[in-house]
Amino acid sequence: MLTTSDLQGKRVRRESGEALGRVFEIHARDGRVEALVCGVGGMLQRLSNARSGRRVAWDTVVRVTPTEIVVRDAAR
Repeated sequence: MLTTSDLQGKRVRRESGEALGRVFEIHARDGRVEALVCGVGGMLQRLSNARSGRRVAWDTVVRVTPTEIVVRDAAR
């Protein structure tokens, strides 16, 4: 079972290898993770309440390893 502390600060990347940054915020509803906010914009969003963070929907997560979170590549 994963906890939010297992996700916080973890690196996020696409299957293609594109780095998206680290998890700075976790959005959850009714005890379920809905999205991760990551990257430098995510940090700025957390500090200033701006809306510049990269939001990654939880349903795009392919796998979570001890060192990173891998998400599906964006549709082209």
